Amino acid sequence: MRAKKISISIFTILCLGLLALWFMPAPAHVQMVGWNSFLIVLFFLAGCVLNVAPLSVLSLTMMTLLGLTKTMAMPVILSFFGAPPVWLVLFAFFMAIGFRKTNLGNRMAYFLISHFGHNPISLAYVMALCDLILAPVIPNTNARGAGILFPINQSLTGALHDVKDSNTATVSSYLTLVTFHLNLIIGGLFFTSMATNPLVASLAASTFHIKISWLQWFIYASVPTILAVIVTPLLIFKLHHPKHTDLTSVRQTAIKSLSNMKQISANEVKMVIVFLAVVVLWATSALTGLDNTLIAMFGLTVLLILRILTIDDVLHEKQGWNIFLWLAPLIGVTEYLNKTGVVNWIKLTLTNSVHGINVGLAIVLLVLLYFYVHYLLTSVLIHVQTFFIPFALILVSLGVRPIVATMLLGLLTCLSPGTTHYGTGTASIYFSTGFLSQKEWWRIGFLVSLSNILIYGVIGVLWWKVLGLW
Repeated sequence: MRAKKISISIFTILCLGLLALWFMPAPAHVQMVGWNSFLIVLFFLAGCVLNVAPLSVLSLTMMTLLGLTKTMAMPVILSFFGAPPVWLVLFAFFMAIGFRKTNLGNRMAYFLISHFGHNPISLAYVMALCDLILAPVIPNTNARGAGILFPINQSLTGALHDVKDSNTATVSSYLTLVTFHLNLIIGGLFFTSMATNPLVASLAASTFHIKISWLQWFIYASVPTILAVIVTPLLIFKLHHPKHTDLTSVRQTAIKSLSNMKQISANEVKMVIVFLAVVVLWATSALTGLDNTLIAMFGLTVLLILRILTIDDVLHEKQGWNIFLWLAPLIGVTEYLNKTGVVNWIKLTLTNSVHGINVGLAIVLLVLLYFYVHYLLTSVLIHVQTFFIPFALILVSLGVRPIVATMLLGLLTCLSPGTTHYGTGTASIYFSTGFLSQKEWWRIGFLVSLSNILIYGVIGVLWWKVLGLW
């Protein structure tokens, strides 16, 4: 109770500061409506960091303030809920219900636990292996992390029967954390495993006239990324300290439960077919031109037509709709800040802050600023489109080779959403499971980010030296 009062007191002081800034002129080249929107977004982020209210309440408050202050027109605010990434997350969330309802998820979970469930870390590496197999052909961490890995993760945590207590570290909370972070890390391994990778290569080609092939990207990313995949499950295990890590009894229960299960039902077979069809469509979306969100909607529609799911199943999924209430406005506002000059102002402020200091220190600060600016973002695409070229140009002007700057910033972009529970669509889904508190999610996210920055900034750069890139 005392901690809550302290948080509210700090939040009140911050709100008064934001109110004072409201009456000040906007920075140069920033529209006043953009500046006011930015202050309201800071109100939301402050409430989020200090945990003064549920995210959905803070989100509705933010939208109400945007409307009442006439900072945004109501049609613009409501248009946030039409963002395709939000619906991709929502449809994928609903599809995951099928794994629970058909018992397919439990069957998969019991199989994995019985064969690989010797300890939590071995289970974590199994999830990484699943992601690695899918990553080359599915260029979307949301599609893999939300649509494919999340249902498996849910089935595993369900089979473990851990209580959803956000203040207690369990194997379920450990698996939730590690599956999320590994999904982001593996997103950088292949040229086609993350939508931003081809974009980074394209921007580098137009800016520095360098070309990176699919094979070159894999070679450049391989050593630091594989090392991060190996280290992260061990690091999170050490930091999170899950209780009751002896899974002997769990494995025995899984083996017994698997043997007692009936033969695969018709609905399970249908679920597998629909699931594989969605995966194939995601993997071939570059050829078919089908939108990832449309593919997820197609999968959900087929499950409803086949009566594997009912509309009541969809309507009763409170966690999914809760995510919808706060993720959609946050993505929409971020895009609005970009249009009104706020993001460009942040970019100039950050880059100007390193002028006149030691070159080595400036490089380190720029890399850290590029990574941690994602605390204010919900989209890696906006991150790349807005910050990649200016930060890469400054690094090159300080003596960093263009290919090194490209790979370092490109790979760190994939990892940057891991710091918060709103940095990408998958973050909101995994956080919504209820196994982790916001404080623990942010703590682990920050410490893992330090580990990743060290791996890519030291081991990665040395690997590129071995390859002759600098």
